[in-house]
Amino acid sequence: MSGPGARWRELPLWVRDGALALVLTLAGQAELLLAGSAVARLPLQMVAFAVMTGSLALRRLRPLTAAVAVAAGLAFQTLLGDAPAVSGFVAVLVVTYSVAQYADRRREALLGLLAVLAAIELYAFVGEDVIVADEIGNAAIPIVVWVLARLARERLDRAVAAEHEVMAARERAREVDLARASALAAERRRIAREMHDVVGHAVTLMLLHADAAQAGLGGREPAAERALDVVLTSGRAALEDLRRLLRVLRDDGGGGAGDGQPGSLAEVEELVAAARSAGRPAGLAVDGCPRPLPAAVEATAYRIVQESVTNAIRHAPGARIDVRVHYTDQTLEVEVADDGGVAPTPPTGAGFGLAGIRERVALFDGRVEAGPREDGRGWRTRAVLPVPAAEHAPA
Repeated sequence: MSGPGARWRELPLWVRDGALALVLTLAGQAELLLAGSAVARLPLQMVAFAVMTGSLALRRLRPLTAAVAVAAGLAFQTLLGDAPAVSGFVAVLVVTYSVAQYADRRREALLGLLAVLAAIELYAFVGEDVIVADEIGNAAIPIVVWVLARLARERLDRAVAAEHEVMAARERAREVDLARASALAAERRRIAREMHDVVGHAVTLMLLHADAAQAGLGGREPAAERALDVVLTSGRAALEDLRRLLRVLRDDGGGGAGDGQPGSLAEVEELVAAARSAGRPAGLAVDGCPRPLPAAVEATAYRIVQESVTNAIRHAPGARIDVRVHYTDQTLEVEVADDGGVAPTPPTGAGFGLAGIRERVALFDGRVEAGPREDGRGWRTRAVLPVPAAEHAPA
């Protein structure tokens, strides 16, 4: 919307109310000058009217102050005597409306009304030929104006409060939806991680064993080899289906959360044994001072070793796999290294293993290093997990 009206509303309140006060003040002064000798004590009357009409400049910024000012001007003008000018009466009504409409608290609005009524009823004590009915009518008019304006203001306040409540309710509902979606995504990611670690590891070992068994037959059992072909084909298809399923789960997932799934450092030896049974030379070294650790830390360490061993089996055919578990006073280090060739892309680049490891370790504020070994003969994955400090026996 544009035009003079829009530009007027864009002006600051003090400018608009100041302009109204100026116009009404000029009108009031003109009325007094035109009245001439009919007005007693004209200069003082002009001052009293200027105070009354000038108070309009504060009617929205300081409504109670404006009401007190207009009351003071009216009282002064009453003491000076009658003056035939309507500008002062208009100012009284406008300020009465303003204090009811713009005062934030009802108490302030009521004080403004009382100030105006006191100034009006002053005439009953200083005037001559006072008529009670006229005095009642003079007081009734600003009271009606005040009541109507205050009702409108309170109705507006209730509407604004209701709108705020609706907005707050929508915000709360949005937060609940976000929390629910986050929890659901975390659960999907946890499921994806466990499926990758557990099912993926098992299927990979199954394929390796089937491949080794087929190679061992050496063409002597055609029927068995065909059966193993079916096993291998189905297993590879299952592995691909599993990856696609994991991608769907993780694409819809959010942040990871801890899980506390089974698995412990005591079971790492079984992972190494499984690698040996698959025809891979593998070894386990444990150094430092082994001690019981929180179950969540042990489960995470176990999953890291499991995933790293699976990657080595899958991506470094024939390579030796070395697992090392190192205890320090405040950390647990697990390292899995192979001496196979280095793939042009990280072994876990197409899957979710390294991402899952990083997520697990991040939950404990640990760190992960994964990449080619320094001597260039294979791949190394190393994770460091903070653990509670070891308790040393007293000397």
